[in-house]
Amino acid sequence: RGHVYADGRGEGESQLLRTAQLARLGPRVGDLVWDIGCGTGAFATEAARTGAAVLAVDQDIDACARTDAAARHLGVQLQIVRGQAPHVLEDLPEPDVVRVGGGGPAVVSAVADRRPERIVTHALTRDAAERLGRDLTEHGYHVECALLQSVQLDTRAWTERRRSVAFLLSGVLPDRGL
Repeated sequence: RGHVYADGRGEGESQLLRTAQLARLGPRVGDLVWDIGCGTGAFATEAARTGAAVLAVDQDIDACARTDAAARHLGVQLQIVRGQAPHVLEDLPEPDVVRVGGGGPAVVSAVADRRPERIVTHALTRDAAERLGRDLTEHGYHVECALLQSVQLDTRAWTERRRSVAFLLSGVLPDRGL
């Protein structure tokens, strides 16, 4: 089976991280999902498969093209918004749930200001995770953080092909979340 997500890049993310983000975000039919830093379109298309409306946001024209190609390949509808976060977010409709795949603390803070029910993001270091977690907490979110590690093995020689380590952060507004 060919790789759905164009050149196979996960923009620093493993399938494990994307799956965990999707589970934590919990998009449902009728939700509006923002996927900020959509990269290959992997998360955006998987969220669209749940029946939620998805706005995939990225400043990179190639990322937007990859996301569009992935959506067409999988037969899902989503809207692509090209622009730099956090500024491009100002004119978007209010989200129910948001994945921040890029942009760092400024974008996470701008998203939290919009008060979606749930936010997921990730960090590659403990210090970065702590900064993001504190910011979400200051915005009134109940925050959980988990360290995810995946190792892809070549089973012919049982050698490591790829290792991915990330801190998964999820924030839920106590008065709005699940």
